[in-house]
Amino acid sequence: EKEKKKKKEEQKTYRADSSSYGKHSPHKATLWALLPGAGQIYNKKYWKLPIVYAGFAVTGYFVVTNRQEYLKYRDAYTCSVNEANNEDFTCEDPLAERYSSSDLQTIRDYYRRNLELSFIFMGLWYVLQILDATVDAHLYHWNVDDDLKVRVDPVIQPILRNIPIPNQPASFNGIKVSMQF
Repeated sequence: EKEKKKKKEEQKTYRADSSSYGKHSPHKATLWALLPGAGQIYNKKYWKLPIVYAGFAVTGYFVVTNRQEYLKYRDAYTCSVNEANNEDFTCEDPLAERYSSSDLQTIRDYYRRNLELSFIFMGLWYVLQILDATVDAHLYHWNVDDDLKVRVDPVIQPILRNIPIPNQPASFNGIKVSMQF
């Protein structure tokens, strides 16, 4: 038991005095993270790469899908409006024949809104992966010991009827979480 503690203290001392301690820079991680996933690679958190790229794949899918639908309904709306304003023009778009101009405009605006939201979510995902790499770099040398303990206990608070306390709350049940490190 004493040897384990002594060895742990030596390891902590070695880490604190090590010349490699200062080599991992949060600033570098942030710069690397400008290229999606590179900040996670810099932090040696390779398991996060599929998550980062899956987020970009999902948001990219929604961008492409909403853009295709937006263009389809925009063209149908334009065709429908041109047919209404010009008697010589005949619109052969199946969507324009199926929906009215006001319906096409509503659907077009719906897909345009979703397209814009998809771009916003993609930008937020990009910022989130940069933030993840930066925070992870700040915590790179943070050591979690084996002595960390979490204890969860039930709590029952009965009503104390013998003690006159004004505005006494009713009894309650709950959970108490204790951490020891």
